[in-house]
Amino acid sequence: MDNLARPSVINNVEDALMRNILSDGSLPVIAPLVAFLNDDQLRPVLRASGKAAKAALLADIAHFMHISHGRHPGLIDYAANKIVDDAARHWMIKAIDGMLGERAFLNQLTVTAGPIRRLKSHNKVNSLIESQAKNFEMLATSDRKGCSVGVAIAFVMDWLQTRPLLDIVAFQMGLEPPTPTLPTLADCVQLAQGLDRSPSYRRAMAFGADQTLAQQRGLWQLIVARHVEILAA
Repeated sequence: MDNLARPSVINNVEDALMRNILSDGSLPVIAPLVAFLNDDQLRPVLRASGKAAKAALLADIAHFMHISHGRHPGLIDYAANKIVDDAARHWMIKAIDGMLGERAFLNQLTVTAGPIRRLKSHNKVNSLIESQAKNFEMLATSDRKGCSVGVAIAFVMDWLQTRPLLDIVAFQMGLEPPTPTLPTLADCVQLAQGLDRSPSYRRAMAFGADQTLAQQRGLWQLIVARHVEILAA
């Protein structure tokens, strides 16, 4: 199950922006979550506290990812309304269709997981999650030419790298995760290489990508923080 290593495609990417997206994503942030769930798989007999922490973590991942990316319209839909590049048209159609399946998957996880555990920081975390969803929308609908496509590419690439964790969550719940139909990492790299190469466009792409990755890392950091709090209780 531990298939969250960095993709080999990073070794073959000459584009600095794509290398940054692959390197600066959420994988390091989710590492403790992966380690906890994988360790749980190796130790089927857990203390009651460990079982409670696992159930709480599964619910947190399902619910908070659903709040941020399980609603329609989502980040990709917002970005699609701003991206006018002909080169991105086929990629965007595949990304929109792919997120339909991902939203259905997130909804299934949320329903199966049950309610999240209330902690002292509950209201603050809910507020932060909601504000992050709005931040994703603001980035995706930027009028700065090139920003929206940077947002969309970075989101899909980061989602693909962390998607195996959602598969682990599904397996832990007794569910069979669907195969994602989003554009592949190679598709994302190919699209980026075929877009406007002007400095201003590339700077806007880099800005959109950097901000999206920061928001996505922040989302996972909130989940990690709650997990640490629950383990310490």
